[in-house]
Amino acid sequence: MAIIDVLKCDRPEKMVWKWQPPEGGLRQEELRLGTQLVVNHSQQAVFVKGGEIADIFEAGTHTLSTENLPILSGLIGLAFGGQSPFKAEVYFFNKAIAMDTKFALRPPFNMIEPNFRVTIPIVSRGSFAVKITDVRLFISQIIGTLPDFEAATLSQYFRGIITEQIKAAIIRISREQNLSPLELEAIVIDVSDAVKGIFAETLARYGLFLELFSIEAISIVDDDPRVKKVIEDYQSLMAKDMEERMRLRRHSENLEVYKVERSFDTTEAAAGNIGGGSDGGAGSILGTMLGYQMVQPLGSAIGTMVGTITPNVQQTVTDEFDEIDRKMKKLGEWKAEGILTEEVYNEKIKELLNRI
Repeated sequence: MAIIDVLKCDRPEKMVWKWQPPEGGLRQEELRLGTQLVVNHSQQAVFVKGGEIADIFEAGTHTLSTENLPILSGLIGLAFGGQSPFKAEVYFFNKAIAMDTKFALRPPFNMIEPNFRVTIPIVSRGSFAVKITDVRLFISQIIGTLPDFEAATLSQYFRGIITEQIKAAIIRISREQNLSPLELEAIVIDVSDAVKGIFAETLARYGLFLELFSIEAISIVDDDPRVKKVIEDYQSLMAKDMEERMRLRRHSENLEVYKVERSFDTTEAAAGNIGGGSDGGAGSILGTMLGYQMVQPLGSAIGTMVGTITPNVQQTVTDEFDEIDRKMKKLGEWKAEGILTEEVYNEKIKELLNRI
């Protein structure tokens, strides 16, 4: 049996790789002191004897000796100056992040569509990324006697907990948000966040750290004709609902435009009637007010109209109208004395009334 002089791992796609001769064939277990051990960046090399972890090597080039194999040397009792072969299992752990490990929720689980009372099959898919943080936990809890281990294998190991947690999160969140099974795409991010924390805690118990976790889709299986019919009816209802919403929105917008236009028409008509009579105001609102001597009590009348306003606001409004009333009376006096012309008088009265 050949003796290995250089031991290294050039399989970056593997999370865990157990040493074997480069020419292939059966697993090789013959080593000797003086063998060169090459551990690449982001790797760790672990020597195992009798199922127990002995010595661990970080990145670098190491010459095997009793000094850097203290535990293993004590277990096997090296003789002949270390030149005799010895047996040990050597695992190379890739501690870089294992990206884009896929998972899928299969087989589908069923949810009842509440409007149509039809069973809808639900599936989901996504991906996650992990890295090894504790090789002792990982090798003891997962690796065991496996020769190699790839990131994709993690999906098989943890498929049960992923499926269970995704189903529980979808059911809980859809109930909280009162969603139909046909609307579950709206909660993809919420479900991802809910599952990520629980999954991370589980992986930590195996020496793994969860870097990323993403549910990419929550969809339905529409192979059943009844499910297809439900989807068609649901989409038709949603289209009609959207059309009705748009119609009501347009109606509301048109109504608001109509109200604004009517307010402009009313304001213009009122302004035209204020002091607009050719006979000096006899046919106008102002002339009517003067004819019936209504200018003086105007402030008190408006004060009565706002009697339900809170005291502070009411006092402010009353003071404002009292001031307008005072100015209108003064303008009337100046007009009677000939200080103001009819035209100037009516213009000033309009300005005061526009403040009401």
